[in-house]
Amino acid sequence: MPAGTFAPFFRMEIFPRYFLELAYNGSDYSGWQRQLTANSVQAEVERALQFALHQHKVNAIGCGRTDTGVHATKYFLHFDGPNDRILDERFVYSLNSLLPDDIAVHRIISVPDDAHARFSATERGYCYRIHQQKDPFLVDRSHQLRPPLDVDRMNEACKVLIGKQDFTSFCKAGSDVKTMICDVREATWENVPNGYRFRIKADRFLRNMVRAIVGTCIRIGKGQQPATHMAEVLAAKDRHAAGRSAPACGLYLEHVLYPFIAADLGNP
Repeated sequence: MPAGTFAPFFRMEIFPRYFLELAYNGSDYSGWQRQLTANSVQAEVERALQFALHQHKVNAIGCGRTDTGVHATKYFLHFDGPNDRILDERFVYSLNSLLPDDIAVHRIISVPDDAHARFSATERGYCYRIHQQKDPFLVDRSHQLRPPLDVDRMNEACKVLIGKQDFTSFCKAGSDVKTMICDVREATWENVPNGYRFRIKADRFLRNMVRAIVGTCIRIGKGQQPATHMAEVLAAKDRHAAGRSAPACGLYLEHVLYPFIAADLGNP
């Protein structure tokens, strides 16, 4: 380059970032994550986004993975939108017309350019539903379990889960994560009409963690193990020490918290 000349300056274009809040029935999907040989929620959402935005490729980054058959009443994803128009409720209407009936977009939110659906979340919450009497309207949406469960005993057991500690015993074998430490902030059972409901909140969750905890609680609730068994499982740091994972059909992601989105006071 001749002396006295300057290299050209290239400015990377910054596209506006949006969050989508959606809900889905996961019964017919292999989870959120895009799969090569199976249908996923992510693939359906990205197809709708590409069509609505008239773009060849759109990456929808989710707030986390959900397993095959797991549902979500509150799920967030982010994507980068176009610079030539503002996306609003009309865009939500368009997306919903393109999505299958078991996936619904609730709202679109303009967020800071560095906001990330997964890494910016400060808290997540799951719900697990169990029904006792046969109900055709709960097929694939709740776990049917006829034997009665001792809710007081299960809540006593869950007290040891609260706090920041190692949850190796409740993580699916072979998971590739840097740490097994999670900060659990709530873990409670309650009686509901025709069954039981479990709620748990934490800063993060390991693969299969909630279903493994529920499976261990069920053994305790049936009287097969004392309430103190939960502490023994936690201390073992061995997945074999915990109970069998509860079926995916009863699990719902229902709570995700971000510092730049006002908390929904109507959400438990």
